[in-house]
Amino acid sequence: MPYITVESGTLSNEQNEALIKRLTRDKIILALFWLFSVSFYSCSTTDMRAFIRRDASVKDYLYFSSREVAASENPKPFAREIDSNIEEMVKKMLGIDDLEKLIAKTKTQAFLVIKGNSILLEKYGKGYDESSIVTSFSVAKSFDSAMIGTLIDAGKILSVDEPITTYLPELLERDERFSKITIRHLITMSSGILYDEGFPRDDDTETYFNPDLRNLALTGTVIDEDPALHFLYNNYNPILLGLIIERVSGESVSSYLSRSIWSKIGTEANASWSLDSDEDAFEKMESGINARAVDFAKFGCLYRDGGVFDGKVVVSKKWIEESLSPGNGKNDIDYYREPFGRQILIGANGNGGFYGFHWYVMNRPDAEGDFFAYGNKGQFIYISPLANTVIVRFGEKYGMNGWKYIEAFYNLNTNIGAKK
Repeated sequence: MPYITVESGTLSNEQNEALIKRLTRDKIILALFWLFSVSFYSCSTTDMRAFIRRDASVKDYLYFSSREVAASENPKPFAREIDSNIEEMVKKMLGIDDLEKLIAKTKTQAFLVIKGNSILLEKYGKGYDESSIVTSFSVAKSFDSAMIGTLIDAGKILSVDEPITTYLPELLERDERFSKITIRHLITMSSGILYDEGFPRDDDTETYFNPDLRNLALTGTVIDEDPALHFLYNNYNPILLGLIIERVSGESVSSYLSRSIWSKIGTEANASWSLDSDEDAFEKMESGINARAVDFAKFGCLYRDGGVFDGKVVVSKKWIEESLSPGNGKNDIDYYREPFGRQILIGANGNGGFYGFHWYVMNRPDAEGDFFAYGNKGQFIYISPLANTVIVRFGEKYGMNGWKYIEAFYNLNTNIGAKK
């Protein structure tokens, strides 16, 4: 090994070897840094967003650009008739002694129990109150369903059994089999479109962080099997529904939501809908409606009351009834073969359920008509027409198993209904 010469003279053999090691180490670090930089900057925007954000957060409405969803010009606040007996019931159903502690532990942002047009229980986590913004995550899918219903009610879409290629003909250029997929298949999560949550495809990441969801849905979707064979929770389905809503209504999804529903149900504040990017400016159809908890509850009341608000039909009763039936007439373990689907089939506490038109439906004689919207981190709008109630829970995290909430909501409604 040759010596290294410096101005002060020749290094000893020991010093020479130490310097060689240090230079070699620095070269390795520099090479690794260069490799990381090249890899990072050659990544897609989706990968960079996922790397920076890591996971979905209830604060993502501050990260993504958004579009306003205008509220009602004639807001209708709920009456507040707080009933201490309801809090006692909730504690009993959840098996706890202190509801405030549970709310803190589970990072619950808002927890409301509404009967008729009155709030009986209203709790907010630390740092939140009645004016705080919470986010929907997949609760947004139930809004997607409602908008499809209003377009069918208006005659702008003939039926859920129309092929999606009627509205998205460019899909045929890639694969003629897209003509077999109907709106019904999208809205029941049975389209047969491939959805892989593993490496390297990771469709969860793509559908959440991709900055051009229109292009992703029209060019990146792949058919895996014929439609209607199996349930598979798949975020490409609501994105494709959003494209149909946009094209049929002739306006942005946010604008149409405001005009057709949000402004008609007495909402107290403007909502927003997160967008994929400033450039593409398309709503994140699988998630991303941001609003006050009380206004989310108003949407639940609309469905509880058969689509009528203040004596006016907003969504037809026919659509709601169709939405709450097994969309493909299937309700067995072969249809719900993947793990999440099997959990729906089992339902809360093993009592059974099914997936309708982006709504989860309880399938048990003593909970006839109960259904709910369900989003990541434990966002719920639980509706019981029989008990005349709506329960809303939004949170920063689940805090407990999601189906435990559902069982507690069901038991609470059973007790409230028994008091009628």
